[in-house]
Formats: sequence, C-alpha cells, structure tokens
Amino acid sequence: MATVKSNQSVQLFNTIAPNIPIAPTAYQQLYFDQLTNALRLYFKSIDNFTQNIQTPPSGTTANRPTVHLVVGQFYFDTTLGYPIWYNANGSTGWVNATGTVV
Repeated sequence: MATVKSNQSVQLFNTIAPNIPIAPTAYQQLYFDQLTNALRLYFKSIDNFTQNIQTPPSGTTANRPTVHLVVGQFYFDTTLGYPIWYNANGSTGWVNATGTVV
C-alpha cells in the first residue's frame, strides 16, 4: 500500500485511460501526432500521481507517524519487528495483523 508523503497535502486523482484516435488506413502525420499527444498526456498524469506517493514508511515505535494518517496505512515497526496498520476506530490507533492494539 502506498501512502501520501506526510509533509505534503496532496489531492490524488485517478488516472483515466486516454481516448486513442482511430487509425486511418494510410499513414498520416496528423494521426501520429494525435496519438503521441494522447499518450504523452496520459503518462504525464501517471507521473504526477506517482510523484506524490511513497513506499510505506518504517521506523521505531517512538517514530510512528502521527499526522496525515489514513485507515489501513501500513508501517513497519522496527522495534516490534513486524508490520502494523493504522485503525482510526475509537482510540485503538495502531494494530497488528490480528487486530491487537500495539
């Protein structure tokens, strides 16, 4: 699971596959230009999305994230030696794979 960088407030948008123009039977420069432009815009949207995410963080229990948390956010706790997940229900905070508060 990827998480939003904690030092930024970023709105992530889903990418949408581009509308690829229908190819003519004979080669036309205009078609080729439209195709490459559609693909360029699509890959640019993917680049924008992936630049605003990072791999799940890890660190000690004392360094667990405390801001910009989302339910299900992953964190590898090196003090405990196993992954934990954020659970915002009530005051449970972080839980292990069995749902036990850690």
